[in-house]
Amino acid sequence: MKRLDIVQRVLNKPANARYTAKFIGQVFDDILEEISSTLENGEDVKITGLGTFIVRKINDRPGRNPKTGEPVMIPAHHTVLFHPSRSLVKESGKTEKK
Repeated sequence: MKRLDIVQRVLNKPANARYTAKFIGQVFDDILEEISSTLENGEDVKITGLGTFIVRKINDRPGRNPKTGEPVMIPAHHTVLFHPSRSLVKESGKTEKK
């Protein structure tokens, strides 16, 4: 699903008939921008009913250049993990591990 698809689905809901696609798109972009900037600042983002975006630091580690086989050091960096909420996992029909 693309951004435009999400905007159209929100726009097609009867309660949102008074809004324009441009307005809904701007609100959607603003929300994504806030999530992105929060993650860039190293903070986690929890959205109830959807899940949690967690910033994780990855330490330096040894690796190999796949082309030459030469050993290289992969520098430390940050990555974002997503953990879906229990309700989202339940709704998707997947079984939960106990």
